[in-house]
Amino acid sequence: MATIGLHFGHDAGAALTDADGYRVIEAERRLGLRHVCGGNGDFPPAAAEWLAELRERAVSPVTRIAVADWYTPRCQVVPPALVELVNEDARWSAPGVTGLAEAVTRVIKPVDWPLAHGLGDITLMAVRHHYAHAALAYHTSGARRALVLALDGTGNYAECGMVCLGDGDRLTPVMSLTNRGGPRFGLVYEALSRRVHGSQFDTGKLLGLTATGEPDEALLPVLRAMLVPQSTRRAAPDLYEVLDEKKLTGTALRYADTWWEYDSVSGGYLDAGLADSSDDDVVHSFGSVFPDEIRSADGGTTLVGTSPEDRVCRDLAATLQHAVEDDLLQLVTGISRRFPGYATLCYAGGCALNITANTRLAESGRFSRVHVPTCCDDSGIALGAALAVADPADRPTLLGGSRWAPLAYAGPPLTGLEALEGDGTEPAARPAAAPAEPALSVRRAVDDEEFIERVAELLAERRCVAWLEGGLETGPRALGHRSLLVSAHWSGARRYVSETIKQREWFRPVAPICPQEVADQFFTGPLDHAETMLFAVRVRPDRARQLAEARHIDGTARLQTVTPGVQPLLYRLCHAVGARTGLPVLINTSANAGGRPLLNRLDEALELLTGTELDAVALPEHHLIVE
Repeated sequence: MATIGLHFGHDAGAALTDADGYRVIEAERRLGLRHVCGGNGDFPPAAAEWLAELRERAVSPVTRIAVADWYTPRCQVVPPALVELVNEDARWSAPGVTGLAEAVTRVIKPVDWPLAHGLGDITLMAVRHHYAHAALAYHTSGARRALVLALDGTGNYAECGMVCLGDGDRLTPVMSLTNRGGPRFGLVYEALSRRVHGSQFDTGKLLGLTATGEPDEALLPVLRAMLVPQSTRRAAPDLYEVLDEKKLTGTALRYADTWWEYDSVSGGYLDAGLADSSDDDVVHSFGSVFPDEIRSADGGTTLVGTSPEDRVCRDLAATLQHAVEDDLLQLVTGISRRFPGYATLCYAGGCALNITANTRLAESGRFSRVHVPTCCDDSGIALGAALAVADPADRPTLLGGSRWAPLAYAGPPLTGLEALEGDGTEPAARPAAAPAEPALSVRRAVDDEEFIERVAELLAERRCVAWLEGGLETGPRALGHRSLLVSAHWSGARRYVSETIKQREWFRPVAPICPQEVADQFFTGPLDHAETMLFAVRVRPDRARQLAEARHIDGTARLQTVTPGVQPLLYRLCHAVGARTGLPVLINTSANAGGRPLLNRLDEALELLTGTELDAVALPEHHLIVE
């Protein structure tokens, strides 16, 4: 039997799991809006289409539909029973629910639910937000035993995370984490992102900005007390380091015209005033607004700016990142000691997109492997909800081979190929639907070898190519299926692809792609975790000049290693470019215009080709190159 999952919050979507694999539909890529939620007016009819599409794709009848419990109140197609569950049963603590393990999945009735019409005999289930994150991380890892951590800004009830134990087919929740007591890693990161970049969804930009600043030792204890107040640290010293009170006494945060002094009882700033406030107030207070000014223990004050060009903002970003890494490592170490015997860590939630912090976990020595799914943020919640309630037979077997590729490329294939006229053997004009656009040359190679050689020649000649292959990536990272590629051998390559073509900020990092077997010649660090650009490596000092275009300001790189078994054509392309330039490393960034979702239609790629400095679009499965 098959199971479908639905998510109606931001980064909404639908997903399928059955014995044949996964299929993930991310709403933002279908509707063309970043981080779109179920409250968008186009969502209800689209969601009905996605359900029909996934039922058609399933190899067996759909018997369960799982709905994640976090949703936007504006959504018009949420099951009424889910609304009742969330609003009237705040912690799913109805009579008979005795513990966390019984409060993560619940059967609800699809009465008067528009999307249920025509579904037939199905069981409708609600899945707690962070349990869906945890299920995604564990059940896509291939591990049969793992410590599982979900951590993000918030779900319902001010919950910000969950710890589970994975054993075989069972995933048992053992701890809930909330923003009332911390850790508030996600919320505070979102607040500073709003302040500096204008959006809570710009945490990725903030992470890139951290490399341009220096941690401020005077502000570090203040930020750590914001993340986890002293009261929580004192109550759980095995999970959190207790801070030096001398470095906190006299500190304060100013919001607008009000100074909030450090409170030694709560061990925080806003905490005492929020003790009797609603969960929504807690989330808003920590996640929506960053202080306007900070007073440190020495009496000095720091006025917080609002621009990435402001040195204070860059130093604050670096300081916050330092604080998050220290407290996250302490937390995970403490959890591991509480629940010993788990060699694998499965990690998901928005916080798991912090690749620098992920690297600290991978290099801590506590785990033989740290698994972070490609769609670890809310874009994977729909699939996580489905996996949480699916029968074991509905979860694909992932032992052996590539554990990550089935999920990484579980999105739909590229559409709109009919936009190209003719058979590609002669130059073809753009389709008649766009006569005002300049003519494009469409060339077809006779086989893989000729195709690879032609694309390698373009890259060696300092051209930028959109490489569009196979199923769409899940999550925010382009992993060689919807990528803009440029060779790393020439000066100006990074600026050409990142700033000229995509018009991104100067501090945004790009990502190198390198064949796995030669990666250690150029990089150091957790190379055994480098397949999905969710961990950082370091460029070898003797390669710093050669890889100047592929490394970030701090000497790190978001490396993706490729193998002939998983990405045979991209692997061969790296070596073909290396044969011409002496450097088998490509620079990769996502194939999309600035501020747009990762593209999945050929007409969008052609618009990028004609509207920017992009030089060519390559379609490996069809041996086509459009220039």
